[in-house]
Amino acid sequence: MLLTLAAACTAAFSALCAATVAAFLVLVMIPRLHSPVRAWLRPRAVERVESGLVLVAAAQRLQRPWLTWLFQHSSHTVSVTFYASFLPVLFWLGFPELGRDLVLLMTLALYVGNAIKDLVCSPRPLGVPYGKQRLRLLGAQGEEAELNAKEYGLPSSHTLNSLCLNYFVVWYLYDRQLIAAGTTLALYCVVALWVVWIAASRLYLGLHTPVDILAGAVAGLAVLVCFIAIEGLLVRWLFSGPQAVLHAALVALLLLRLHPRPLEHTPSFQFSTSFMGAMFGTVVGVAWVSPHAHQPGVQLAQLWAGDKVLYGSRLLWAARRLALGFAIVGVLKEGSRAAFKAALPLLYRFFPLPIRRLWQPPVHNLYRPAQEAAAAAAASQAGKVTQRRANAQQDKIKHANGSAVEEQQPGGTQATGSGQAARRRRGAALDGSPNSRGHSLGSHGRLGADVLAALPHNEAGLPWDVDVTSRFFAYAGIGLAVTGVSPRVFEVLGW
Repeated sequence: MLLTLAAACTAAFSALCAATVAAFLVLVMIPRLHSPVRAWLRPRAVERVESGLVLVAAAQRLQRPWLTWLFQHSSHTVSVTFYASFLPVLFWLGFPELGRDLVLLMTLALYVGNAIKDLVCSPRPLGVPYGKQRLRLLGAQGEEAELNAKEYGLPSSHTLNSLCLNYFVVWYLYDRQLIAAGTTLALYCVVALWVVWIAASRLYLGLHTPVDILAGAVAGLAVLVCFIAIEGLLVRWLFSGPQAVLHAALVALLLLRLHPRPLEHTPSFQFSTSFMGAMFGTVVGVAWVSPHAHQPGVQLAQLWAGDKVLYGSRLLWAARRLALGFAIVGVLKEGSRAAFKAALPLLYRFFPLPIRRLWQPPVHNLYRPAQEAAAAAAASQAGKVTQRRANAQQDKIKHANGSAVEEQQPGGTQATGSGQAARRRRGAALDGSPNSRGHSLGSHGRLGADVLAALPHNEAGLPWDVDVTSRFFAYAGIGLAVTGVSPRVFEVLGW
């Protein structure tokens, strides 16, 4: 009876989490709801952030160099660099099924977390005044200061992602009967302590308040339980054939295009793009290129057995796999990104601006000349209207006075001609021609002032649609290299 009740409660909780995640994704796909939802949620989130600053200040009063070092480096376990190093190792050294599931799970977790950030736009503690005391970003260097601190605060992505990744690994090992129930319970306790440690590090470093951490924990739990509930469906979908590649491409395109646009530019959308690209490349590798290398039966024991070991040395076999695998990843990532950055601007020339506007990422224009060109285009339009009115008024005067005006004004034709030339020069300057201040941008998508005025660009002057698309396929190259190309090469080499 108790077991039946527990199973029913578990099923109900799983259904609730899956419905919550699905409802949020539906909300994301209805852009007209973003503004009213933000208008309702943001003031309440800001109020909770302000009330939580006292805890951040209290945590920072405990500042010690060794503690800052520990918190800072433990936070690196929830970073793009860590994922790019850890997940390929799982694929190449005996757990391709676990690696595949983690890519799908972390893609969902990152997207949900980043979408909530850009939907709510709740500030981090550093962006909120706290009396006379100034809250600081401790240990500010590298990815933490350059990227993470520039995102909005709610929810805490580190809490969300740490909870999802670590709890899923333990669940997977137990579900596949690789560890006993007692070991599973002990590992769950260790993971809970680790998640609390990560959450405390975010308070101490000045990056989050308690409401951010609570939101991250709730969102992480919902995503984790939802993913576990649908994991079997995802496996069947992945091995359904090459059509899974088309499905993954459509899902990625839809979710990225409808990602909430934040009030100010943040790197959250770029993080989502990166992992969505890695997910797409993983699906291509698993479902199309090397499906035989990712069957559920491929596990650690089979890969490390007998003839799979090079020269009788397991460590040498693993080292050769890792060295060659990461080399393939580096070549495919950098090569695909460079190729797409070079090819996309040329390809996009064939698309009219109205078509390109249909695929514009939800980001802000960061290129100052582009902003100037947009202002110049507006001024040009206003100038043209004013000039047409002046010309019409002048035509009326000439029509009323006949040719008397030109007879009384020697050299009138030349003056009029010079005036028209001056007007043409002014118009050219306002239109942003190559000789004007609105610089004509040559290569890499810099297509002239008309595009500058019509499309958002990044800091380097590259249109965001080019930047985002090349980023997507660069990380798709990583996923394909890890799950498709590397297993094929290992198979050919007999590794």
